[in-house]
Amino acid sequence: MKLNTNIRRLRLEAGFSQEELGARLGISGQSVSKWEQGVTSPDLSLLPILAEIFGVTIDSLFRDHPERAYSGYGSRRSELLAAYSHSGSEEDFRAAADAFAEIILHGSPSADDYRSYAQLHNIRSRSDTETAIRYYRRAIAEGDHARDLSWMSAHQELTNLLHRIGRLEEAIDDWRSWCIQEPGCCWAHVSYAHALDLAGYRDEAYDQASTAVSLNPDDLNAQTIMGDLCAKVGRLEEACTHWDRAYELDPTQISCLFSKAEAFAAVGRIGDAINQFRRILHWLEENGYNPVIEGEYPRKRIRELMDEK
Repeated sequence: MKLNTNIRRLRLEAGFSQEELGARLGISGQSVSKWEQGVTSPDLSLLPILAEIFGVTIDSLFRDHPERAYSGYGSRRSELLAAYSHSGSEEDFRAAADAFAEIILHGSPSADDYRSYAQLHNIRSRSDTETAIRYYRRAIAEGDHARDLSWMSAHQELTNLLHRIGRLEEAIDDWRSWCIQEPGCCWAHVSYAHALDLAGYRDEAYDQASTAVSLNPDDLNAQTIMGDLCAKVGRLEEACTHWDRAYELDPTQISCLFSKAEAFAAVGRIGDAINQFRRILHWLEENGYNPVIEGEYPRKRIRELMDEK
């Protein structure tokens, strides 16, 4: 009987530990160990489950070379990949990932194994992206009654995500509709301006940001995006006025300081840019941030700018 050796070989090929296989069967890892040593054998009721987990026929568990239930896949790894592609379940993802990790780390992977492993994570990333979109939209719906900064951040982050995956038009359509429904809502115009800016419609974005600022001059997001857009259309002094106002409204918004520093550098005001980056380093120190980690980029920019002088 080859059952004990087949269980061990198929388990290793699938990338399971004895404990992981036992958990799938509702038994202990020690019981699996006894099977593989030939001390005991699986209960007959567990054989169909074992065959399904390993992707082989039940009778072939007892043969020298177990036959795959679905031989067209070529390997158990490919079969697990197909299962995850169909189900999208976390369990199937982990099973496929473990199987590929076993051959990549401890075997002799082929180019197709690397491609398939990449495909596995590509499928996972698409699933994760749709999950993120779904929960951003849920955060927006659930937070509508409070309309706090977290709620506004959900709009901006959703817009950035949709832009990254080539679906920015969804955000543009959503925020345009919001502006029509609530023309007096500052944040509707901020969100619309942000989406238009990412799409490259600078003039339209500038108009929406201007509307937002006029509706609420004390809104941090409106002042920030207005500063960003002014800088992009060459109105640096006006941009600095809006960034300064945003920083005045919330001195924790260090992004405004970075924006000013980079804007100065872009127009050749090297001394002003260096001073701004030094201000950022001082801010980090005063506010209890790790200067080695958080200060790495400002120090790098200061060195680069010093070389340009």
